[in-house]
Amino acid sequence: MENNKKTQFDEHRSIEIISQMIAQTTADIDRDSGKYFLLWGYTTVIVSLFEYFGYTSGANISTISWFWWLIPLVGGTGTLWLNYQQNHNQERRPKSYVDRSVSAVWTVIGLSYGMIFIAALVYKTNILFLTAVMMSIGTVISGKICQHRVLTVAGKASMILALLFPILHLLIKEYNTTIQNYCIEYIEYVLYSEIIIFAIIFTVMMIIPGHILYNRAKRLRNA
Repeated sequence: MENNKKTQFDEHRSIEIISQMIAQTTADIDRDSGKYFLLWGYTTVIVSLFEYFGYTSGANISTISWFWWLIPLVGGTGTLWLNYQQNHNQERRPKSYVDRSVSAVWTVIGLSYGMIFIAALVYKTNILFLTAVMMSIGTVISGKICQHRVLTVAGKASMILALLFPILHLLIKEYNTTIQNYCIEYIEYVLYSEIIIFAIIFTVMMIIPGHILYNRAKRLRNA
């Protein structure tokens, strides 16, 4: 009888320990994912708004366009720093299959985007639209791998919002057929409004889910 009770106690304790380990791992994944999404999300949105107000205030377009490079510069540097912190953290957890899978997804997305970026410059296509779509794809896949509904929903919502780019250009094309009836400054503001769309997409795709994941990680770690 005592052996049965001891066995039941050991089983209960084992299940409790395993549950705690799963909760801890989930919290770590949420926290790490949230940091990366917040880093890239805030960097992209801040730079986008800076570009918008720069363009609309009459600044030199050729000069201010160089500030777009702050996104990969700040985001890339920040990513390297976060990776360094994780690798040198005394309490760091071993890389799981989920970590490796998500890392592989974003590596492929990054390399693919590099090729698309070059093509966009050569063929003069809308780089903001392509960027939004590529990042949305990466977010949806990450959400599926990590089983984070918030990432999956955010990625899909961003894909839908990306349709505003072609819709906007169709409207501009319509305006151009009777451009003599419109002020050229108004047309420019319509063109620059795609930057606002870009900022909104990254807010939905990265900033909002980033905060949700990070806050959930804090709750799991404190539970």
